[in-house]
Amino acid sequence: MDRTSHIADLFGPVHYIDYGGTGQPIVMVHGLGGSHLNWERIGPDLADSGYRPYAIDLWGFGLTPLDGHDASIKSQVSLVAKFIREIAGGTALVFGNSMGGLISMMLARQYPKLVDGLVLFDPALPMRSAKNINRDTIKRLGVPVLPWFGEQAIRKLAESGTPEERLQESLRMITAQTSRIDAETRAAALEMIRLRDEMEWAPEAFCEAIRSITGVLGRKRRFRDMVHRITAPTLLVHGMLDEIVHFDAAEWLAKERPDWKFAPIPDAGHVPQLELPKRTLKIFYDWIGDTVPVG
Repeated sequence: MDRTSHIADLFGPVHYIDYGGTGQPIVMVHGLGGSHLNWERIGPDLADSGYRPYAIDLWGFGLTPLDGHDASIKSQVSLVAKFIREIAGGTALVFGNSMGGLISMMLARQYPKLVDGLVLFDPALPMRSAKNINRDTIKRLGVPVLPWFGEQAIRKLAESGTPEERLQESLRMITAQTSRIDAETRAAALEMIRLRDEMEWAPEAFCEAIRSITGVLGRKRRFRDMVHRITAPTLLVHGMLDEIVHFDAAEWLAKERPDWKFAPIPDAGHVPQLELPKRTLKIFYDWIGDTVPVG
């Protein structure tokens, strides 16, 4: 695997992983609290299959500092657009998970000429029913919305358990079966938690991002209009056991855009590309072979 780590100057220092390969570029955009590691279990296979995959760390996440920027969705969309122009070669297939899925949809709406196709893995979507919210989701995603208090709550959460305990709790939230996450992925995620604990700006970035997400998803009519203006061919993959973005939200999106390929995974959670990489890759390869010319 020809995997290399880089820092690019894109309005400031931005970390990304280049998995090698020589084919059509794929730019992969992680979720809230995530990083390039969200794509470690599919990046190498994509490179071996004739693509050129990149995994970017957004402003304030992974190994990319805020560096005077904000972590709002609008800023992240601009960052990904610049990355595609200057690093990926001008156009790309765009993969997005959770917050990254929302960013990818907004990117495709605002910069349609940059996006050859979209692959959305459990994208952030407007909530369909309040009854779907559980206590863990409120603690991790609801409290940080509050001004000032959110940052303090995130810092206290980081002090509430060992990195190992916090990793296990996170895996319980985002997967249907934590045992599916292999030892190498766990070790990398654990190291990232330890690194993030030393980054003073990490709580600020997390809270800025989630407040921005809430603002975008709360304007449901505007969000629906945005969805209908996306012209890129799109594959929507969604775990039916997702406890963060519940499956009924994905069903709503699939009904709004029946021209998109909808691929539910009955036994997956919020990160199917990490939990069931071979299955999600097969879904992608089957779709891409029928839909988007490889060039």
